[in-house]
Amino acid sequence: MKKDLYFERKKNRAIALMKQKGMWECLYAPPCHLFLWKMGINVAPPPLSPFWTNFLCITSVNTTFWGIVMWFVFWKGEQEHLFSALVTILTVGIAAGLFMSALEVWRGKANHLPAWSEI
Repeated sequence: MKKDLYFERKKNRAIALMKQKGMWECLYAPPCHLFLWKMGINVAPPPLSPFWTNFLCITSVNTTFWGIVMWFVFWKGEQEHLFSALVTILTVGIAAGLFMSALEVWRGKANHLPAWSEI
């Protein structure tokens, strides 16, 4: 997969800016974003992204992986009904996505970071 050089330069500038602000390296890109970048999906680092972009990225990736793990590790052996498991997975995934997206917006404002479009 060919990398988008414009996005890579912009991402590197954003990471340098976050480093300059003294943010922890693990906050530049959570595993969810690292996964999306490896898949070739160009999404801004979470502290610079708008709320809904973070919500869609975090919810889609985390809900999928968490749901698969929960099904195979816990629920499959307990004969959990698929519908019940899906409702639980979606409820927890959406709640976690909302919480984490709000946290990322706050983190961007607390560190006085510009919007992704301004980098």
